Amino acid sequence: MEYHASKEERAIGAEVKEAPLVDAVPETEEYSNILERKNMSKREFYWLWAGVLIQALCISFEACLTQGISGYVASYFGVTSLTAVLPTILAVLATALVPFYAKVSDVFGRAGSLTYAFTSYLVGLTIEGSAQSFLHLGIGQIFYGMGVTGIQTLSQVVIADTTSLLHRGIMFAMYDMGNVANIWVAQALIDPITLGGAKDKWRVAYIVMGCVSGFGALALLIPLWYVQLSLKRRKVAQPPRRTLRWLATEFDIPGAILILLALSLTLMPLVLARRAAKNWQDPAIVGLFCSGIVFFVLLFVWEAKYATRPIMSFKIWTNRTAFGSLMILFLLKVLGNVVWQYLTQYFIVSRDITFGQSYLLVRGFQMAWLIFQLIAGLIMKRYKKARLLVWIGIFVYVLGVGLMIPARHQDASIFLIVISQTIAGAGGGMAHLACSVLVTGVVHKKDVATVVGASQILVSFGSAVGNAVAGGIWTQYLPSRLRVRVTRPYDMDRAMNDPLEYVKFLDPITKQQVVDAYSDSQWFMSIMGLAVAALTIVCAAMLQHVNLEQDQDTQDRIALGEEIPEIEDEKKEIKN
Repeated sequence: MEYHASKEERAIGAEVKEAPLVDAVPETEEYSNILERKNMSKREFYWLWAGVLIQALCISFEACLTQGISGYVASYFGVTSLTAVLPTILAVLATALVPFYAKVSDVFGRAGSLTYAFTSYLVGLTIEGSAQSFLHLGIGQIFYGMGVTGIQTLSQVVIADTTSLLHRGIMFAMYDMGNVANIWVAQALIDPITLGGAKDKWRVAYIVMGCVSGFGALALLIPLWYVQLSLKRRKVAQPPRRTLRWLATEFDIPGAILILLALSLTLMPLVLARRAAKNWQDPAIVGLFCSGIVFFVLLFVWEAKYATRPIMSFKIWTNRTAFGSLMILFLLKVLGNVVWQYLTQYFIVSRDITFGQSYLLVRGFQMAWLIFQLIAGLIMKRYKKARLLVWIGIFVYVLGVGLMIPARHQDASIFLIVISQTIAGAGGGMAHLACSVLVTGVVHKKDVATVVGASQILVSFGSAVGNAVAGGIWTQYLPSRLRVRVTRPYDMDRAMNDPLEYVKFLDPITKQQVVDAYSDSQWFMSIMGLAVAALTIVCAAMLQHVNLEQDQDTQDRIALGEEIPEIEDEKKEIKN
């Protein structure tokens, strides 16, 4: 039996209790693949959420370990200056594929979409672990990117499907908390993998990551398939007949083609420019980028005027709170990738430390980000405030990034390095989580998958832009600083691509000059990061108050612009 809040509770804004979990529900009028909690039993809900958290723990282990050894793997193939290329390939794929995953999950269900994503993800890890060249590594990254994009996007969709707005921040934070433990686990494995013995010991890491990730996939997919099939057996809704015409309408095929071309043609020049002889002066690079802009214009016209079921609803972009939140998420990712892309290599050459030690030195940011995400979720649950947390988080973030500028000097203390990153991570974590909740709190439940997809698109796009900017600084600005700083004979290509085996063993004077050039590049990246951080303040001014206590039905009606009769009637009674 469902609980209905009284008029008094609605009038004073009291929290509306959630409907009790039931084993069977009546048939609904419209078919939907949304996994609403009210349609699940308690056993199904807790089993599904256990799978979500186990899968998150396993995937975060892979991500932490991959991040820790990526510089070593690039050095193994002699292409350290291309360290930013693989993440950019991943970001391009993620950006292009996110809207497809969001749409496919709405049409065919969350379970089938996640099954495909996990399959592609594990195939990618296998190819990367057996790669014999940087090209093979890139091919593996394509499959990996196709898979991990779906996993990240659809996991967030499942969380939004099954949680109320008031509890969503905590659940989003819990999904990421596995990184807190995995940072230390991965750090303990990095040095044994990268130091001593055979240079290709890093392949063992991919075997371990594949086994752990496979276990995580099963932990989530088994309960997810069970719940999805169980809801169909109860006849919660009957799927419509899937004719070719229906599929074409649901998937918005013209819009899908346009968004793929627009994103690919815009982002690929960011990858290719750094390897072109003339960089952005190459007409082909400029032509590709301009073609992408043209396709964005065509996409806008199609989606706004002709699409019946647009792949990326424009209601999201015209809502100031949704737009402001999405732009903050985008800028936070740009900043992170600009500032941290080559920081590990810099610490290795400037402080004579190992990959593992360098990895640990930069983890203060990530640790603070994760911990303060959870703190922000608890604050939102207790005080029902989200917009205020965005403002606090952004100001703390700007402070931390500002402190990073002096912290990038070679003689900066370890304390200044750690504290600057910790402050930035604390602010970024709070702002990121609060924006993630706000952007899902101003849309109809039918648009949740789309808005989660939009946030993932902008995060991926921000990653691509940040990686491209960092790669451009490393491949264009760093050589100019090396020519200014270094006065003795040296190999510039090896100085940029082989910090572990070449730079560390240069004569003291030449090595110091190379380190000074590295420091100049890091300082320049931090200055750019501070400018990006300041832009988030402008976006925060767009945000409006969102009532975190509203139930999903009320949220849906507000998103549709409808009046809430119960509240209006009560206002009249109070007035009389």
